[in-house]
Amino acid sequence: MPRGGAARARNRWRGEATGYFDGRPEQVARIRAWCRRATGFDEDRAAPVVLVASELVTNAVRHTASGGRCGRVRITLEVMPGDFVLMRVTDDGPRAGRPSTYPGVPDCSEELNAEGYGLTLVTALSKKWWWTNHPDGPLTVWAFIDPQRDLDEA
Repeated sequence: MPRGGAARARNRWRGEATGYFDGRPEQVARIRAWCRRATGFDEDRAAPVVLVASELVTNAVRHTASGGRCGRVRITLEVMPGDFVLMRVTDDGPRAGRPSTYPGVPDCSEELNAEGYGLTLVTALSKKWWWTNHPDGPLTVWAFIDPQRDLDEA
């Protein structure tokens, strides 16, 4: 693994890149820059990918063992034909002594506050998103993103 950076594996024929990052909040900026490089897109086309990654990684760091001591987050981007992007963000599972938490979009009738609407943004920027998990283990959030999507139609 390169010092001070993400361990990357790039499978050029599939357009896939994987990075492992420390689960510290300040790593989110590094992950955004890594996403831009991993997709090979210009800044405008990479913007929805970068925003979705930022939201999903922030959630992993805030709500799981990824944000604890020695925590980490794994992110995989697969650039598919047509420049569609399949993103996977995997956390370290629930924090010790706590139950698993699962992502969900807040109900519009809930009281507004400064937090809790990141997945609403993920919903708007992704064609589809979902999650898979192992009981009391890591959770992976998947997002299928069309960087060319007209956001006015989202």
